Amino acid sequence: LWAALGELPLEEPGDHVRHRFYRDLHAAKHRSPGERLRGWLGFSGNLGWATACACLVVGILAGRAIDGSPDDGSRLDALESNIAMLNRSLVLDRLNNAEPGKRLQGVFDAAYLVQDDPQITEALLARAAGDRVTSIRSAAIEALAPQLSSPEVSEQLMTLFEQAESPLVQLALIDLVLRYGSAEQVEQMRDRVRAMELYPDLERYIDQSLGREST
Repeated sequence: LWAALGELPLEEPGDHVRHRFYRDLHAAKHRSPGERLRGWLGFSGNLGWATACACLVVGILAGRAIDGSPDDGSRLDALESNIAMLNRSLVLDRLNNAEPGKRLQGVFDAAYLVQDDPQITEALLARAAGDRVTSIRSAAIEALAPQLSSPEVSEQLMTLFEQAESPLVQLALIDLVLRYGSAEQVEQMRDRVRAMELYPDLERYIDQSLGREST
């Protein structure tokens, strides 16, 4: 397995972009409550500019709402919904951008929204299954961690594992299940590795991660 990985050609977007993504993703998983709130509201990354402008509009209208008009609450709710839709549209646009670097940024932004948005989830699954850049596929797989408990998403990822030809993609899926999956999902992954007769190192890697001997 490791010899095969060493023979893989260097792909876009390059090591520096991948390293930045995984560094930022690690930081995102250890955010303070305040940082989590900023991410949920869309103030993180480049999305912050759009969100800030939208919030400015909210602030202006909120100031006008001091008179206590019955429709004020509805207006603010509608504006908040529009902000969320704007952020979501920007993320989806990035995920489908022709430039690998922007698609990778879209994957990073989508990681903040994937838990509560089926369309973002589907877009990440599409990147994981079909992006021409292996590192973006691996990053999209990692970003799907919050949805791993979903039976539908779990099954699609297992199918992707069976169809993937890249050892890097297979390894990303194995890591995802080992880190975030249930015991049942881990055993299911291990059974598929054995049944597919892939690189022996993959099964050994799972067993070593679980602290057991390979059979």
